[in-house]
Amino acid sequence: MKDHNSNPFNGIAKLLISLGLVMLIARLDLLKLGSPSDYFTWEMLLIFFGIFNLINLDLVFSVLLFAAGIWFLMPEMTLQLTPFYKSIYWPSVLVLVGLAFMLRPITKKLKY
Repeated sequence: MKDHNSNPFNGIAKLLISLGLVMLIARLDLLKLGSPSDYFTWEMLLIFFGIFNLINLDLVFSVLLFAAGIWFLMPEMTLQLTPFYKSIYWPSVLVLVGLAFMLRPITKKLKY
């Protein structure tokens, strides 16, 4: 069985895919932040690493990075959460992290 990690360009490919996705989000203004330069903040860096970890099939860390990035980015966004959704945001994140832990054995098998 061939080792998927034997390709020396896997890391570079994942980095480029992650960067490209973040740039598409910025160019299309999907988060309604404004100009593309408004997207290059430390909060978006969390989301970038969340995408990178998602590509690496590390679901737990990916969910946590996405959740933190969106939470801190929320005040800058045009779209705002209602008080109800704000109250269930972090409990929902905990549920997603729990599900990610349950899926961890499956993602480990997919990596190799």
